[in-house]
Amino acid sequence: MKHGRKLLAPVAGYTPGEQPTDPGVIKLNTNENPYPPSPKVMEALRALDPGALRRYPDPVSARFRAACAARHGLPGPEWVIAGNGMDELLSLVLRTFVDPGDDVLAPYPTYSLYEVLCALHGCRMVSVDLDGDFQLTEAFFKTPARLCFLARPNAPTGVAVPRGAVERLCREFPGIVVIDEAYVDFCDDHCMDFPERFENAIVMRTFSKSFSLAGMRVGVAAARPELINEFMKVKDSYNMNAVSQAVGLAAIEDYGYMRASAERVRATRAWLRAELTALGFNVPESQSNFLLARWAGTPNARGLFEALRGEKNILVRYFPHRMLADALRITVGTDDECAALVRALGEIIG
Repeated sequence: MKHGRKLLAPVAGYTPGEQPTDPGVIKLNTNENPYPPSPKVMEALRALDPGALRRYPDPVSARFRAACAARHGLPGPEWVIAGNGMDELLSLVLRTFVDPGDDVLAPYPTYSLYEVLCALHGCRMVSVDLDGDFQLTEAFFKTPARLCFLARPNAPTGVAVPRGAVERLCREFPGIVVIDEAYVDFCDDHCMDFPERFENAIVMRTFSKSFSLAGMRVGVAAARPELINEFMKVKDSYNMNAVSQAVGLAAIEDYGYMRASAERVRATRAWLRAELTALGFNVPESQSNFLLARWAGTPNARGLFEALRGEKNILVRYFPHRMLADALRITVGTDDECAALVRALGEIIG
């Protein structure tokens, strides 16, 4: 590329999951919520003043941040920053706290966007393998870096590191610890109390999964005010548009609706895990809205992925990478969608 930056030359970029245009496809590949957002979200959309589109939005998302702080028991809105999806906040945290050339720590396997963002920023991703149960190893705790990314629950495994291990990490790690809680509303517990307990902890949440707002791009991060102030220096002037602020506020204020939706997903997750296990898959206990189904039979995992896509019109996710090449990542859909998947797998496996 004649005019491109040298830094970008080796960067492939992030590969998102396939977004089909055929409405007949059973889509279990991108961890979206199968249920709609709160009716109050739709009311907020319909009630939006056309003037809100003409004017610039609140540059600091004050009402939305205050509502998030209140919901999560934080001292005030100065403990929260809002973002254009959590992906923006992940990018911001590198721009805010990491210099080019620094090391950034993450377990492997994990959310592949971390490595892409590090490459774009010019810092080095240091990956330490998880153990056979997808838990942190002693080597991970002993690896120094400027910042650490820890997805809890992890993607694409669905496994959640115990809170005690995260507490140890926050106590011993010399830099910033970013606790990525994108899937935490499907989990048994959370770490939203950590910013008050640890000066280096940043907890991030997305509204894409449990709140069913993937199409709106709404995310938040919680940290001590001195860290939030640094974020504010770096973020775009108007990083949250007026529509996203309105629907985000409506969603967080109808928290009970989200909890009911998440519980439906958790119930289906338990059923699907049992069915996949009965088919012969090895499925770690997930704390997320997806399952990692490991397969040692015939056809292999790639073959299953291709047969589901080509013959059954069902999309799941396959990662041709180390520690993952024997597995399918399967989003927990509706009961009917998951039943169709189980039938299809049974037919393919024979």
